[in-house]
Amino acid sequence: MKGILKHTLTSLAVASLLASPLAQATNGYFKIGAGSKNRGMAGAGIAFGQDGMAAAINPATVSEVGSRFDAGVELFKPKRSGEVDASGLAIPDMGNGPRQGMLSSEKSRSNAFFIPHFGIAKAWSDRVSIGMAVVGNGGMNTRYGDADSGTGNIFTTAFAPAIGDTSTGTFQPGGPSGFAGALENGGVPAAQIDPNLNALYNNPNARPSLGVNLGQVLITPTIAYKFTENQSIGFSPVLGYQTFRAYGLGLFQAFSSDPGNVTNNGNDDAYGFGAQIGYLGNFGPVSIGAMARSKIYMDKFKKYSGLFAEQGDFDIPPTFGAGIAFKATPSLTVAADVTRILYSEVKAIANKGPTADEFFNAFTGALIGNPALISNPLGSNDGWGFGWDDIWVYKVGVNYAYNSDWTFRAGFNYGQVPYDDDQALFNVLAPAVVEKHITAGFTRSLNANSEVTVTYMHALRNDVQYTYQGTGPNAAFSYTAKNDMYQNALEISYGMRF
Repeated sequence: MKGILKHTLTSLAVASLLASPLAQATNGYFKIGAGSKNRGMAGAGIAFGQDGMAAAINPATVSEVGSRFDAGVELFKPKRSGEVDASGLAIPDMGNGPRQGMLSSEKSRSNAFFIPHFGIAKAWSDRVSIGMAVVGNGGMNTRYGDADSGTGNIFTTAFAPAIGDTSTGTFQPGGPSGFAGALENGGVPAAQIDPNLNALYNNPNARPSLGVNLGQVLITPTIAYKFTENQSIGFSPVLGYQTFRAYGLGLFQAFSSDPGNVTNNGNDDAYGFGAQIGYLGNFGPVSIGAMARSKIYMDKFKKYSGLFAEQGDFDIPPTFGAGIAFKATPSLTVAADVTRILYSEVKAIANKGPTADEFFNAFTGALIGNPALISNPLGSNDGWGFGWDDIWVYKVGVNYAYNSDWTFRAGFNYGQVPYDDDQALFNVLAPAVVEKHITAGFTRSLNANSEVTVTYMHALRNDVQYTYQGTGPNAAFSYTAKNDMYQNALEISYGMRF
């Protein structure tokens, strides 16, 4: 049975994703909405269902959309860049020249993604409606550099020059130099350091390119029930599928409790389940709605059990929200939602990344072969993560039916950056820094039963930058990390009533 379920989920997920990776989404790593109409209103729809995608937003609103099918595709173009300036890691001259980290700044080379969706709703009776939506919930993607250029690994380019060499090493001739030389001069035998330098410098996973790709699909078969003429409840079991891969993180394998399962292990798949519920009440011109979705409990990423906390556990966070829609005139509806995404419920996302001193101590531990100096090894229960917090998301949108053939929409979405500035280092891989999203779109009726919807979204540029400063014996050393992103998206869908 488990094999049949996995085969079914994989088939649906691949059909939904068209084998395309998802890029970094916008409210943290969640998309701002589901379907072209909902996204045209910046995701506001908990109290205003419009099409077959309603099951993915609030299952109770399926009772309002009738019998219809909707499918579409989004061209998503995020522009991300990352920077690490390790020039503050300047090791004093020990007679053979100083060693110093470098400034490494790269734009992500993976910038265009096609993300499909589809949904169906059926009015089964006067009281009962059923439906299902298949959506890309979100993801994170970066690709710095490529194999052809041999450059672009931000972490390796920035930090490796400061590692240095011992008096007997052959990796940076002329040693002792850098951190390795300083350790040797401090009394650590070169013979103890050299094997670890060899593991660092000759690790093929530390070059040439750097990146991650996470894609998530949610499948929500739904039933909605009108328990009064104007009020509905809805329920959906939520089936989840996600895929992940990482490459170029060889510099951090020595920081892991499971070094062989940190990076360059290809794609890994995970399956899981959860549930969501919803309520919708229509009271004259005002509608109110509420929804809650549980954590989606996913299989672990076994190939990356040494990267993510709790041995590769990467569940999908729970979320809840409420919304209101006001029919100001027969043609104009204004809707607003507020939602909460509980990233803190997933340790792989929520655990803090290293402080400057923890980072320096980890490098020391890697060079002398003492894992006890690594305070929170990657992959352990308390292993370093991205430092994401819970966030509030605010959405407001308008829907204006100009006439029987044309409907226009616009919206604004604000979602907080999910991490503090001091988490910028690891978030070079997942620069979820955009906060403000502007959307606009329209629907054109083709005939009485079919229509085409087009939506455009722009997420305004934002950046996060932080300088990590050592203390105590590390007071002379510092490094800076920066995340930067803006986004554009164009979406088109076809809807058919039946």
